[in-house]
Amino acid sequence: MRRLQPRILALGCLLALFASCGGEGDKPAPPATVYKTYLYVADSGGGVAGFNVNSNTGALTTMAGSPFASGSAPSSMAVSPSGRFAYVANSYSDDVYSFAINADSGALTIVAGSPRATGSYPLSVAVAPSGAYVYVANYYSWDVSVFSVNTSTGALSEIAGSPFSVGAARGPWSVTVAPSGQFVFVANELSGDVSVFAVNAMTGAL
Repeated sequence: MRRLQPRILALGCLLALFASCGGEGDKPAPPATVYKTYLYVADSGGGVAGFNVNSNTGALTTMAGSPFASGSAPSSMAVSPSGRFAYVANSYSDDVYSFAINADSGALTIVAGSPRATGSYPLSVAVAPSGAYVYVANYYSWDVSVFSVNTSTGALSEIAGSPFSVGAARGPWSVTVAPSGQFVFVANELSGDVSVFAVNAMTGAL
């Protein structure tokens, strides 16, 4: 089976995080508690690079412990709304890793039970606005893996019915969730279209 190299820009998949303290569960903490900014890069060559961001100049300094080990060929990364957890899809190892984020340093620690298997060649990961679900678009198996999130630990559990097929569409490349959490959208490279899913509010199913 031919393996595609993820289309990642020079810096890879960038994710800025304002680490917060004082949040309840996976709910974002009040804006007044925001005190540090971190940036992460999912590097297809291996691992996740972490940087501290100077809030005045935007300058980056490498985070202690960076890069952080993940699966094979990380292709996408998403951070929970609370800033407590991060999720990395790994295209060559066909899995998704869960990380806990240290609010003081930004360092990543692998969550117990990680990784979780996905479909074939996961290229994109997104977190529901509630922080309760994680969605992964799988390029070669033409489907979307859905996981429920333990909002205390960040651990993932695949929900009943997952993965969900994109139907006649082919080559899911990217996934995103509506701000309301009611819909999931998947861009499909090979069929040149977008799949639209309604989300079951009780289960996260598509």
